[in-house]
Amino acid sequence: MIYEKEMFHYLLIHFPIALFITGYLFDLLSFFKKNIIYNTFSLWNLGMGVFWAILTIISGFITDKSLYGHMESPFPIWTTHGTHMIIASILLLTIFIIKYLKSKDKINLSLKVIIALHTLAVIFFVHGTHIGAKLADRL
Repeated sequence: MIYEKEMFHYLLIHFPIALFITGYLFDLLSFFKKNIIYNTFSLWNLGMGVFWAILTIISGFITDKSLYGHMESPFPIWTTHGTHMIIASILLLTIFIIKYLKSKDKINLSLKVIIALHTLAVIFFVHGTHIGAKLADRL
């Protein structure tokens, strides 16, 4: 095998980080430019971010079991990378569902509310990535 099984987490983490942040930036563009294509790009980035986040969380459990063991005590979420990222991914999945339902006219939420929720979710997500970088001695 080219990589040890623990290395896959370090290879996969970049995809959800890039996709969630890019989705957020497209959300901001759709708010300021009022162009439906930006909203579509945001939705696609969020959807792909959720897909890669699931794979990254699975690989994170494998890495944690063999290297760190911090998920044996998953609380408090502010200091435990794994729990923090699972919750952040669920929040971003919720944003994805809300945006999808809004695009199909199933719910009526203001774009300002969605942007506010998306902003909080991305900040929470970025904080979790920072905790992970410190855990892996990357900072």
